[in-house]
Amino acid sequence: MNSRLLEQSEAASMLPPRTRLQSSEIWLYLFLLTQFACQSLLMVERFAGNGRTALRAAAFAGSLLMLGLLPGRNQRPHPARIIALGLLGLMGLGLLHPNANPISGIAHWLLNIAIWAPLFWVGRINVSARAFKTVLMLLWLFNVTSAIVGVLQVYFPDRFAPSAEFVRILMGTSAEGLLIERADGVRVWRPFGLSDTPGGAAVSGSFAVVVGIFFLLSRPSRVLRALSVVGIFAGVFCLYVCELRSLMVITVVGAGVLVLLQLMQGRINRTVASLLILPLILVLAFNWTRSVGTERIENRMRTLAEGSMASVYYKNRGYFVETTITEELPRYPLGSGLGRYGMMYRYFGDPTLPHSHELWVEVQITGWLYDGGLPMVLLGYGAVLAACMTTFRFATSRRVTPAIAEYAAVVTALNAGWLAATFNYPLFLSPTGLVFWLLNAALFAAANSAERSTQSRITSAENYKAGSFRGAALTQT
Repeated sequence: MNSRLLEQSEAASMLPPRTRLQSSEIWLYLFLLTQFACQSLLMVERFAGNGRTALRAAAFAGSLLMLGLLPGRNQRPHPARIIALGLLGLMGLGLLHPNANPISGIAHWLLNIAIWAPLFWVGRINVSARAFKTVLMLLWLFNVTSAIVGVLQVYFPDRFAPSAEFVRILMGTSAEGLLIERADGVRVWRPFGLSDTPGGAAVSGSFAVVVGIFFLLSRPSRVLRALSVVGIFAGVFCLYVCELRSLMVITVVGAGVLVLLQLMQGRINRTVASLLILPLILVLAFNWTRSVGTERIENRMRTLAEGSMASVYYKNRGYFVETTITEELPRYPLGSGLGRYGMMYRYFGDPTLPHSHELWVEVQITGWLYDGGLPMVLLGYGAVLAACMTTFRFATSRRVTPAIAEYAAVVTALNAGWLAATFNYPLFLSPTGLVFWLLNAALFAAANSAERSTQSRITSAENYKAGSFRGAALTQT
């Protein structure tokens, strides 16, 4: 009798635990909701002064708080983590540079720590595949909402767009150059979306398009399928109206990588569906947006097809990359001293310091060069490529669960676009850089969690089977 009870108790303890929402995952959701709140409040005109600075600081300070206060430890470090440590350490040494701007340099260093911090604190959370899907869904819904608000700001500027006075406070003398003319002759600001930057809706639109394609192809519910189509339409609208040609190319790169990965995963039906349905959706979306814009906007978009991609890029952003390599690299091979560019210099920089005047950064490679020279550039792109290769490996491996492979495909597609975006603007000095590391770290944690769960089930099944044999032997005895 006792042996049978022992056997049943042993078998019960070896069964896989019931899946449930881990309390630690709530911290990830709360962090995202805080980010959304801080970004959305930037559009409130009462925060036009110091309030905007506080909101921007709060968004990044949240990541620092998670790094310092979130309990637990990382189960397995992300492949980019050791590179990130080297990058942040090298950046800290930039404070010792004789041309550094001390106060703005410290602020700049803390900003970068906040952006890279998800590599260190997300691993403390037991992120399941379901939790990662929730994270992706929350980010997507926020960006879809932002893109829809951008559409409304074009159609109903008096009700949804910020006032001219507010925009001029934000943008100064450059504000007038951010107006576009609708087909009916009315001049409106480039749509903000849920941001404080004219044209910011295009960033949300790009995310809404790429992730919307993923959700559309994954056979969701009718409601989610309809919302995916709405998000794609709104995203294309914002990309077109904002006239950001480079971001449109980045979006096409991300969508192309996603379709290619679907094919590599053997999802033939999804690949065929994407090749048949997506061109139709995009044509309809472009026809809709063309009815709103003027010939000027259409001519600007047409320049993408007038010459080679390289020549179009060089005229717009390639020049800054070339100048960085040919002129700035020989001048600052080991960096220019920390805190000499960007918003941190504007907020905290001391322009009276000799040999520490303001520098200008248009693309990420220039920023990394100023922060730590050629070693910083190599570390920065080394970390980004490590993240891209990790998600690509998950997307094409048969050793991960199907859910992880699916999510890895969409993150790889986003990574491809974001990698290209580093040659367009300093991505890792923006909230998008924080989202990059958050998504990559969360996917890595979810893959580790799924692997541990699978190994636990296998071990439990083997132990249960062995226990059954032992019980049978005891019964016969």
